[in-house]
This record gives sequence, C-alpha cells and structure tokens, in this order.
Amino acid sequence: MTDEQEIKTKIDELEKQKNNLIEQLKRAGARLRYKKYEQKALEPFLEETKNIRFGPLKKQKQAIEFKIATQAYTPKMEREWIKQEKKIDEELEKVKEVEKMRRKKMFVDQDIALAEKEIVDNEAKLNSIREELRKLYETRKVFQSMTKRGVKIGGFKEDITLGDIGVIEMEG
Repeated sequence: MTDEQEIKTKIDELEKQKNNLIEQLKRAGARLRYKKYEQKALEPFLEETKNIRFGPLKKQKQAIEFKIATQAYTPKMEREWIKQEKKIDEELEKVKEVEKMRRKKMFVDQDIALAEKEIVDNEAKLNSIREELRKLYETRKVFQSMTKRGVKIGGFKEDITLGDIGVIEMEG
C-alpha cells in the first residue's frame, strides 16, 4: 500500500492535469462559439447566392483560351473571342467573392467539428481524472483518520511466521 505522501503527490499531479484540461476546454469553447457566430454571419449571404455557379464560367473561360491558343483566326475573330473572354472575366470577378465565402464556410464547418471533438475528448479525460481524484481523496481521508487514531497502515514485517503470532497446537 502507498503512503500518504505518495497519495498527496498523485493528487497534486492530477490536479495540475485537471486544471490544464479545464483551460483547454475554455479555449475550445471560446473557439467554438466564435466559429458558430462566424457560421451564422455567413448563412444569409450564402443563402442569397446559392444559385450562382462558379464552375461553368471557369470552363467557358478555359474553352475560349484554348480556342484562341490552338486555332488560327482572323484578327477580327480573335478580338471577338478576347472580348468574350473579358466579359467572362468580369463575371468571374463578381462571383469570386461568393466562391471565397463558400470555401470559408467549409473551413468554418471543419473548425466547428474539430472543436466539438476536442471538447468531447477533453471532457472524457476530465471525467476520468475527476473519478481518480475522488478515489485518491477517499484514500487520503482514510489515512488521515487512521493517523489521528494512532493506527499505522502497512508497517509490518514480512518475515514473521505464523508460529511467532500464536501458539500452534499439534493434533496427535
């Protein structure tokens, strides 16, 4: 059995771990709240722009660039293709912000999931540490009450035989 000093050392160590986990939980909770506010702020903008598509415009631009680069056209036709490309570039600039916000929402959702997972993991660790601390406090309380009464725990010699303890009668 362990002595009271070892129990006190374990308790101090677990209390430090517990305080560290509580700080991590506070930071994760604050980060989670911030990310949820950020998600709420993005929702109205994304709801308004949910019908805007970025992919088709990008494909059109790539197709025009490919035509200009690979086929021979008259200067007039090439200017027309370039004008079309500029129009598509202008449209792309308008929807670029929408695409940026969509990516940002995706990252915010990932951050929320990570923060929630971190909170669940840390709460599980914290509960196990609290349970272990409860047991150690109970053990320390037993040690203290026995010390008050003058009872020593675990201080016996291991080389004592049964004959030293009592008289053994032989049958016979």
